[in-house]
Amino acid sequence: MVDPNLISGAVWIVCGLAILGLASLIAFRGRVDLHANYDESVDPAYAARWAGGTALVMGLLVVAYGIRELRHGFQPQLLAGLVVALLVLSYLSKLFAGGFGAGE
Repeated sequence: MVDPNLISGAVWIVCGLAILGLASLIAFRGRVDLHANYDESVDPAYAARWAGGTALVMGLLVVAYGIRELRHGFQPQLLAGLVVALLVLSYLSKLFAGGFGAGE
């Protein structure tokens, strides 16, 4: 029988790679229109740099958590930390896509 930690870790890695794929389109290709909260009055380069960069960090965290779960198993404290970090980074990404901190 397959260890549930292996399945769960693999799912986290696949989800993290999906996040990284979309984040790289935003950050490196300038496709800020892919961000749900992008305000068209915001400079696309600014939004791509900050919102895309924040999304890249989110993807890296999810992949790192998946690898950690594959190797060491499930720990609820780490999952709670990941969820909190993702919520904070998601909020920051929405702020950046809306133009927070952009010099007008």
